[in-house]
Amino acid sequence: MKKILFVLVLVFSITLTFAQKNVRQTASNLLKDGKLDKALESINQCLQDASTAQDAKAWFIRGNIFLEIANSKDEKYKSLDPDPLQKALESYKKAIEYDPKKDYYEDIFAKLTWQHNNFFNAGVDSYNKKSYKDAMLDFENAANTLSIAKVADTVALFYAAACANLAGEKGKQKQYYIDLLKGGAKSIVIYASLADLYRLEKDSADALKVIRAGKKLYPNNLQMTLSESNVYIFFSDVPKALSTLNIAAQKDSTNYLVFNAIGINYQKIYEDTLQKPANRSDAYKRSEAAYLKAIKLKPDFYDVELNIASLYFNSAVPIALKANGLPLDAKDEYDKLVADANAFYKLALPYLKKADELQPNDLNTLNSLRQIYSSLGDKENLKVVQAKILELRKK
Repeated sequence: MKKILFVLVLVFSITLTFAQKNVRQTASNLLKDGKLDKALESINQCLQDASTAQDAKAWFIRGNIFLEIANSKDEKYKSLDPDPLQKALESYKKAIEYDPKKDYYEDIFAKLTWQHNNFFNAGVDSYNKKSYKDAMLDFENAANTLSIAKVADTVALFYAAACANLAGEKGKQKQYYIDLLKGGAKSIVIYASLADLYRLEKDSADALKVIRAGKKLYPNNLQMTLSESNVYIFFSDVPKALSTLNIAAQKDSTNYLVFNAIGINYQKIYEDTLQKPANRSDAYKRSEAAYLKAIKLKPDFYDVELNIASLYFNSAVPIALKANGLPLDAKDEYDKLVADANAFYKLALPYLKKADELQPNDLNTLNSLRQIYSSLGDKENLKVVQAKILELRKK
């Protein structure tokens, strides 16, 4: 009797499975006929049954139905689901999961590739329209679509990161770069950009970790050296910044930005009153030499003109303040200090004038020029600068 019961249960199970496969075929036929609502109803019925809940073909058909709904122009079908495309991708993912023999892999991959191309083209279109956030999401979706089939699309993900940068989506940009590195992508741009994002987040540990990983792959690359120096500069680690910047200068003796950065860091040492006089004197000379090298390489570089002017100007200010603090009967000492201050002001003057020429009407530059002309007793130029300052303040 038990054997008969077992046979009956088995037959009943086979009958149910067979019946649900008929429903699956019905859904497939309805899809071919374009009756998407009926097709969806049938395939959902099929997948709700325990006997076919893990049927790869059923999930594949479900994905195809939702994909057709997503691309349908008919409002009757478009209203069947608020996010049919996502449901399609989820269905294909399930189909791959339940298809260890990969019987449907090629067909699924073809569908995923088609949808990937739609997302990618939409991303290009959004980028051309300067809708960078939309482009970012389109490229992300393109990469995610192929990832369902375990295929990494580093190109789409890289474009997503670039658009995230343009859209100001720093968090997204960082995650894309992390995903790219996890996916095996190798690019100096990725390492340098990710390190810079960590730097902006004030995360020196992760910034340096990324840079060191990049330097293992690209040990002689200038960009990686500069990225490392940027981290040290940002966190005011002057000795390490100078160490990496001097290496960068050896790698590229024509990079004016490197020499400007070297000048800035040596100037920090020079202006640190806690440093030994000998260290400050040496740093002054090195800062000046680096700035002059940068100017020689790029004569119209506003920043370095202003920086070398600040080196001289800032050297004059404490001397002038000391002179102004002397008693009235200390005339000889006063005259000497004023002469010393004016010597630095005279050094600063041509560079401040060049800076004003490159970027006219900057109030900070004009105020510095006013102080120099006043100290040097140049009444004519002082009058001109004061008139400019008054005019700018009216605006």
